[in-house]
Amino acid sequence: MALSDGDASKHRRKRKLYHALMSGEETKVFELCKRIPEGPLHIVSIHKDTVLHMATYSKLQDLVLKLLEKLPENESHKLTHQNDRGNTILHQAATSNLLVPAAQQMLGRAPELLSMGNFNGEIATFRAARYGKNEMFWFLDGQVDNIRVREGRDVYRKVFYQRTDGTTVLHISVLTEHFGLALSIAKKYEFLVSKRDGDNMTALQLLACNSSAFEYGCFSRLFKRLFDCFEPRRRRTLWGTIQNQKEKHELAMELAEFLIERDISWEDTDPVVDEGKPKIHKYGEASTASEGQGKKIAETPLFLATKSGCKEIVEAILKRYPQAIEHIDHEGRNILHVAIMYRQIRIFDK
Repeated sequence: MALSDGDASKHRRKRKLYHALMSGEETKVFELCKRIPEGPLHIVSIHKDTVLHMATYSKLQDLVLKLLEKLPENESHKLTHQNDRGNTILHQAATSNLLVPAAQQMLGRAPELLSMGNFNGEIATFRAARYGKNEMFWFLDGQVDNIRVREGRDVYRKVFYQRTDGTTVLHISVLTEHFGLALSIAKKYEFLVSKRDGDNMTALQLLACNSSAFEYGCFSRLFKRLFDCFEPRRRRTLWGTIQNQKEKHELAMELAEFLIERDISWEDTDPVVDEGKPKIHKYGEASTASEGQGKKIAETPLFLATKSGCKEIVEAILKRYPQAIEHIDHEGRNILHVAIMYRQIRIFDK
């Protein structure tokens, strides 16, 4: 089917705009927007992204600020446009610390952007936490605080810090290994420490499953042995990698200790299994453990850390709460059973 002259002209315009945006030609983009009735709000991608969406996603801060300035005041309400993933321009800005001034301008024009979620239920604060953008997260957090002060009431924090599936900003910053931000969030909003996601997991339980975050010792010893084999330029790169891994490890440990201090899940234990009558068959009435097999039960951080071989978290929990070693899960297992079953007996090595 052939395109009409009008459609052909529209596609040429979109092609030029798209190419200019992808090439970072800010002046050309701005000039092209002047010739389009919708201006910066012109939809330019098949995913319903506007020029402002794409300029923001591409981190072209100067262009974003100029486009916002060009938009008439009586069209500010149109800044709440969402693409086909539900993301607004503030969601796009939340992925970069460089765009804090642009985010400030966006909220000045359309304050409702702050509380708008995408189709995953993520507010811009959540996106900033996902990408580990400290400056952006705390700027947006400050805007949430301003609402409370301005309106004289406490806002519904859940809207700003928890996704529709239960995942919080603390969960997501742990999952994406932004441990410094996660620690700051946990310290300011301690109520998030005990929050559970859709899988019934707390932030500490998620951290306990990530043994790689605590592997600095093996990592550094290996690379330090190889250090002299590299030329000076590559040594600098290698040294930077070692330092980054060291910082990540230290932050992960600091976060773990903070969360462990506030976790007493090990107190919720099953009774010691009655061994008065050994059983060598599977007949008769079901045991309490087997009856609960169909139920989804999230294990304690102690057992999750044991399963994943995260020795540092196991040691930190037992150092603070030595009686936690007596914990028995819903299947009648203690920590030694779990360590043997998952071949992680090394966690008891000194």
